[in-house]
Amino acid sequence: MSNLNKQYDTFCKQILARPIFLSYILKRCIHEFSNVDVFIIASKCIHDISVNQKEVHRLSPFITQFEDDTLEEGKAVFDIFFMAHLPESDQDIDFYINIEIQDDFYPGYPLSARGVYYGGRMLSMQYEDQIKGSHYENLKKVYSIWICLNPPKEERGSITEISLDKKVHVGYNRIRKEDYDKLSVILLYLSRESEEEILGFLQTLLDETIQSERKLEILEKDYGIVMDSKTRKEIREMCNLGDYVENKGIEKGLAKGIAKGIEETTAEFASFIQNMMNQHHFTAEEVFDMMQIPEEKRKKYRQYLKNPS
Repeated sequence: MSNLNKQYDTFCKQILARPIFLSYILKRCIHEFSNVDVFIIASKCIHDISVNQKEVHRLSPFITQFEDDTLEEGKAVFDIFFMAHLPESDQDIDFYINIEIQDDFYPGYPLSARGVYYGGRMLSMQYEDQIKGSHYENLKKVYSIWICLNPPKEERGSITEISLDKKVHVGYNRIRKEDYDKLSVILLYLSRESEEEILGFLQTLLDETIQSERKLEILEKDYGIVMDSKTRKEIREMCNLGDYVENKGIEKGLAKGIAKGIEETTAEFASFIQNMMNQHHFTAEEVFDMMQIPEEKRKKYRQYLKNPS
């Protein structure tokens, strides 16, 4: 994956990790939150959000590498990881939650199996914080939610939950559900044709083909998402970056075609570069490298950044 694709991938995760979007997912995917207002969830129930930081395989709390850099070395990180509690709960933490955005539906293993493994890791990481001294009654439930962007055609628009269940084969026992119901994997298979609310919301937010203003309009009018100016701006930047990746063919290495395509929109492209510098602390040269801009074209953009008029 190119640096630019990594940046776009991280952009999507960072935006999805906004509490207002996470709260929408929790309300419609996790039954414990189904009767809680999204604004209460966003403002009071979600905390300790991390993106591309918390390691899956080890118990060390945070690493700095991005997921794509670490997988080959046997180190993977959760796309989005956070904790949540119910508003009426007297606990600081009721749930450990992980959300994954999965573009490749056939990575060489079943995504459901990986989801169960991720859930298992979230259970085991509670040893120090929740079950110290063998207090397994303090174990918090975990949810691993997988957003599948390109599922098979016949499975698009489906929602599947995999969870622990109890079967009493002989006799009777009094094992309570709350004592074993500790892990759920939820698979969301997106579809542009789905009328299911949560799938439509995620499809709108993550669909690269929807222009920024239309995307913002749908999110606000159809799904009641109230966004602050910072989130709206970041969605616009994500869409702009997605446009360059998709429409200019950067991932295919068509650098010459890119330069020619943007040559007539110097002001627009320079504005995009400036936003990347201001909001995400890149240098102009780093943006040039990500965009694969030929050296002979960079002088014009450097000059325009110095003197936009």
